[in-house]
Amino acid sequence: MTTSSLRMGLALVTVLAAGPALAGCSDGQVQDAVNGAVQGATDGDVSLGGALPDGWPAEIPVIDGDIKFGAGNTTNGDQGWVVTIASGATDPLADAKQLLVEAGYEPDTGNSANVGDVGVVALKNATYTVTIAGTPDGVLYTVAPAS
Repeated sequence: MTTSSLRMGLALVTVLAAGPALAGCSDGQVQDAVNGAVQGATDGDVSLGGALPDGWPAEIPVIDGDIKFGAGNTTNGDQGWVVTIASGATDPLADAKQLLVEAGYEPDTGNSANVGDVGVVALKNATYTVTIAGTPDGVLYTVAPAS
């Protein structure tokens, strides 16, 4: 795990832990607080819905749906993004995988699994590794440079 990934992970844990304390705040106040926490920890960008984070690679297609959360880090030579999308599709994970395969990503069958209603698929091309975790409600994308 890179230092950037660790910082982003810690920032997300901090944000999740702070959620109950922010419950009485407006959406704008919550967005500002979360964005400040992530930027402070990662020098990154965060979005609480509606849009992909700054720097999201155009070559990574995402399923149709409601973007609930997005975070990214593109500073100091580090890159990484996380996005969650709620979807009403019958099988959001299969749809996400199909879009990525059509865009030229190769599935890594050694890094795929299903546990109950949660499935995880790793795909990569020469530039990025994309790990998607899906449930019947949507998909979580995690993107990092290919190693």
